[in-house]
Amino acid sequence: MSDRGFVPEGQHGPPAGDLSSLIQRTRDQVAKYLGQARTRQRRLLNVAIVAALAGAPAVVGVQPSVWRILCILAAVCSLVAAVVTQLQKSNSVGENVSRAETVRARLEVLNIGLISGNLSQEQAATEYAACVEQSSFI
Repeated sequence: MSDRGFVPEGQHGPPAGDLSSLIQRTRDQVAKYLGQARTRQRRLLNVAIVAALAGAPAVVGVQPSVWRILCILAAVCSLVAAVVTQLQKSNSVGENVSRAETVRARLEVLNIGLISGNLSQEQAATEYAACVEQSSFI
């Protein structure tokens, strides 16, 4: 998002249409990020669940040759589950999704306030800059 940062024109900022279009573009970018991040989060969670459950057949009585294969599969799946869980934690996927949802809501309120005239250009520009700063991870 930083590639299209907001730079106010003069003391009063850009015309209302320009700020509204900036807000809309930012909202679109946040929505796109949320779609991708939620999909990734869901995939990681599904992989971790499937990997954790893959060892379940090892509990059922089976022949010794099959037992060895199931144990190896369970160990690999356990490793995959651990790696996926760590990836999800280290990338702060949940935290970033939460922050992006907050930014999206703030941008929506900001756009409504600007369109309805409840916010001045200066107030809207200041609030927009705060939203862009908060969404710098996108």
